[in-house]
Amino acid sequence: MLSVSELAASLSQPSKPFEQWQPTECGTLPIVIDNNGKWHYQGSEISRIAMVKLFASVLCKEQDTYYLKTPVEKIAITVADAPFVIVSWRYEQTAQGDVLCCIDNIDRVWLVTKKQFLYMQDYQGTAIPYLQLPHGCSARVARNVFYQWAEQIAQADEQGYFVQSATQRFYL
Repeated sequence: MLSVSELAASLSQPSKPFEQWQPTECGTLPIVIDNNGKWHYQGSEISRIAMVKLFASVLCKEQDTYYLKTPVEKIAITVADAPFVIVSWRYEQTAQGDVLCCIDNIDRVWLVTKKQFLYMQDYQGTAIPYLQLPHGCSARVARNVFYQWAEQIAQADEQGYFVQSATQRFYL
């Protein structure tokens, strides 16, 4: 049986060494990621998923600004809320127990762990769970996923409702 770290390594995409890159800021690009995690360029939706995945692979957040960052330049873009949305989920068995796997709107799988944790944040007047992702990015948990968790896997204790991943509790 795999450990959590082995499962994470098998699911992860090659990560860019953002910390090593110190490019110059090159202004703003007219790319907007809307509330539904859809990418738009000059008002037109980018419908080629390969293009969205390419841009997503170089997306980072520094301070309060989102950038497309490469070794030689970084260009600011606009993000309405979170750049990604968790649209599905499943559990995977590991040596440390069942791990909650979240699938985002561009088919990447993220494990809920201490490094990629769930947190609550206001979205349109309602407290909604978000998943912390690498490089300052996050993914809002879609309403249907939240309701599935509430119905199927959420548990309660004296602190409130939570979901569990690798024996850790993440409160909703």
